[in-house]
Amino acid sequence: MSKIQISNIILWQKNGVTRTLDFLHNRVNVVTGDSGKGKSSILYIIDYCLLASETTGISKTNIDSKVDWYGIKISVDGKELVIARPSEINGATDRAYFNENGIIPSSPELNVRIDNLKKVLSAAFGIDTELKVPYGGKYIQTGSKVSFRNFLAYCYQDQNTIVAPDYLYIRPTDGRYQEAIERTFRMAVGAENVDTALSRNRLTELERKKALEARKIESYVKSTNAFAEEVEALSNEAYSLGVIERIPETYQDKIAVLRELVNAPAIPNAYQREVERIEKQIFSLAAKNRQLMAFIDNKAIYTGALKETEDSLKPVNAFNSQAEDLFPSPLANTVIARLHRELSDIKAALRNRNSFPFLDEVKDVHAQNEKKIQELREELSIVNIKQPIRDNPNDYHRYLGRVEAKLEIYRHDDGAQAQPVQDDLDESIADLQRIVGQNEEKSDLAKQELNRLINKRLVKLPLKGYNNFSAFLSEREKLIHLHSPDFATVEKMRDVGSASNYLYLHVSYFLAIHEIAKTRLIPWVPSFLVLDQVSTPYFSTDGKPNDDIRSLDKVLTELNQFVIDMEKHGGFQIILLEHIGQEHWTSLKLDRFHLVDQELREGYGLILD
Repeated sequence: MSKIQISNIILWQKNGVTRTLDFLHNRVNVVTGDSGKGKSSILYIIDYCLLASETTGISKTNIDSKVDWYGIKISVDGKELVIARPSEINGATDRAYFNENGIIPSSPELNVRIDNLKKVLSAAFGIDTELKVPYGGKYIQTGSKVSFRNFLAYCYQDQNTIVAPDYLYIRPTDGRYQEAIERTFRMAVGAENVDTALSRNRLTELERKKALEARKIESYVKSTNAFAEEVEALSNEAYSLGVIERIPETYQDKIAVLRELVNAPAIPNAYQREVERIEKQIFSLAAKNRQLMAFIDNKAIYTGALKETEDSLKPVNAFNSQAEDLFPSPLANTVIARLHRELSDIKAALRNRNSFPFLDEVKDVHAQNEKKIQELREELSIVNIKQPIRDNPNDYHRYLGRVEAKLEIYRHDDGAQAQPVQDDLDESIADLQRIVGQNEEKSDLAKQELNRLINKRLVKLPLKGYNNFSAFLSEREKLIHLHSPDFATVEKMRDVGSASNYLYLHVSYFLAIHEIAKTRLIPWVPSFLVLDQVSTPYFSTDGKPNDDIRSLDKVLTELNQFVIDMEKHGGFQIILLEHIGQEHWTSLKLDRFHLVDQELREGYGLILD
């Protein structure tokens, strides 16, 4: 168990004065005096020297502007450590002064990084380096390491907090600070020891890992199903392009065929030009045949034309009978003879209605063309069947690109799925669940013990208006509520009323926390408690005590007795920041009370001129 108490507070003032406050171990150390003398800043000086990130709470006008360095000497199991940090006015820094031999320097120098010093102090507080926050939240991530600063929240009560009706801890608006309390509360009250905390952390880690693997498997199954549909579509497209003769039946065969297409793609040829050539010939022959059919179908028109031609040639008979008289030359006679023969042919054609000049030849040409067209169509069909690519080359290459990309994605997913799954996760989780499960009963008992100790204090610090009521902590709300003996009435903390009642609840709660820490040898909680102005409810604005001052005496007496009780458990230290005079506790014969330095009154304060 770590016994951590404060030995000194040191201020290196800008005027060259080194101000030192000496605190006794296992005592109620009282820093008392008038308002405005710097008493309340002492709590935050302690916290800043214990590596708080800022100097909030330290008066910038009356304290920080007059100080170069803040320092603290703490005792850890009898070993003295000195820590000093620059004042805020000297500039924020990520370094500090540290001496592990308890030496207070005349002028500190930066010699250690804050991050490294946190590790040293965490070890001093007995925090295992593997101890992590069991579950995350809005401000703290799961798996964040537990810090010694998480347990300092149980060591401070400033003037506002100590009588607050709706919160128990200082810095109520600091979400990260309050979340850290929630994450470490069970450790502070002994509901978890180091082994259990590490087991819970390990369990959380394994459960998260198992859930992640389950999501990976689920995602893989979904992606596999989706890819199977894509493989089917790509196979159908390959068939429609003509690059495969048939679609394989099994999924693996389809994958193999597609991979073969990518590894040995078909080379596009002059298929399109060949098709265009054949189709052009078919179109030309079809056009000619349409013209020939038009000639055949218009026989009557041509017969009429022949009749007209016959009529125009009838004078040839007269010319022929009188050829020598009309045209004595041989050439003329030849022409007349030719015209006469043509007239005879026309007459013969007109006499034979089933015949016509050139008709048979035209029909023969038409038939030959039809035969050629049929041959060309058969040739085109053969080309389409044998042609490996039925689309243009650009579309084909784009198709191959899609296939290659999909196969590459599948290969990566398949490789991820092929990684061995840790078969021992379930067994390890079950073992850890047994350890953590066994600790649940211990957690319930620890919280019951905490409530018992709170109520034990409230017997000596009775709440006004709530006789026979019992207090109980709401872990989720971080508040103390009251219930009647028959449990019929539950009074929320914020409705309890009276600053004195709130003071009693706060003091009872924090003494109970530290009693558990001391009696159960909890290593993480320091053995000191800083209380600021417990007399607040009992003094008027002009600083005079009211008629309820005896209620304050009960608190002071209880603090004195608590220090006495804890002596057999290693000792405990209380630092009381007050404005009551020394004669007040002296008259009560509180033998564990100790006046630090002298009363801060008139011209004498925390800062020395």
